[in-house]
This record gives sequence, C-alpha cells and structure tokens, in this order.
Amino acid sequence: MSLLEVQPTDRVLEIGFGPGVAIAEFAGRATQGHIFGIDHSQAMVRHASRRNAAAVRVGRVHLTHASVEQLPSFGDPLDAILAVNSVGFWPDPVERLRELRGLLRPAGRIALVSQPRCPGATRETTVRAAEELQDMLTHAGFTQLRVKTLDLDPPVACVLAINPTDMTS
Repeated sequence: MSLLEVQPTDRVLEIGFGPGVAIAEFAGRATQGHIFGIDHSQAMVRHASRRNAAAVRVGRVHLTHASVEQLPSFGDPLDAILAVNSVGFWPDPVERLRELRGLLRPAGRIALVSQPRCPGATRETTVRAAEELQDMLTHAGFTQLRVKTLDLDPPVACVLAINPTDMTS
C-alpha cells in the first residue's frame, strides 16, 4: 500500500478488497479523498463495511459488490488502483487492465500484487508471476514499470506502473 504513495486528496480503487484492511489504510491516508472498493464476495463487502463503518458513513469509502468485468462508475478519474492476488482470476486480464487504465488520470498509479499460493511456491515462482504481471501491464499500455519484492514465504511481488500522460500510448 505504501508503494502507491497515496496522498490526502487521492481517489483510490481496490479490486478484491477482502476484509477491508487496505481500504482502512487508504482511508487513513486519503483523508480528503475517496476510497472505492469492489469485491465479488457479498460476505467480504459486509465484513469490510463493518471494518470501515465510520468512513462509509461519512461518504469517504464506497464498497460495492461487483466484478472487475462489470465495473461501477467512480465519477472523476482515479489516482491509484490496487489489486492483490486477484488478476489471475480475471477474464481477459489485459483487456481489464486497459479498462482500468481508462479510469486512471494521466500519471495515475497502479499496483498489482502477487504472492503465489501454489504448493511448493518459491522465489522463482514469484519472479515468474511478476514477469507475467509486467507483460500484462505493458500490453495494456502502462509505462514506468518497476517491481518491488517483499521477502515473505513465499515472496510477494508488487508490480507498479503509471498511466502515461500521452493517452495515445
């Protein structure tokens, strides 16, 4: 989450927010912004809504039961997008990333995170996952890609990219 460098007025989307831990962190950072979240699980929407009840009540956090292939409207362009361990479940992920790029302001940031959970996952498994995410982001038109690895077991790869200011890219 810290790698996205969320600012006080940012508009942030998390895809697949689960219990809402990152949503709460983003709400704490974007104190004058708006945090949006979509999750395909109604149970996670309820859980995250309880966790973030105060921010939901004042209208700074908006959690929706939705899928990445049928995104709701977020109004103005987003500043940052986060997806943790979910891209592998998306139908046609490059097309989904293109759609998400269209929701980001020029120079907006995206972070795709992967911690491989397959049996026997190793550092190499994480490296391959990061390479796949980089390829998808590149094909979707994102630029300035960089990878950060968290040394957990197995390691976690965070691939960060920017929506180019030249939208013809």
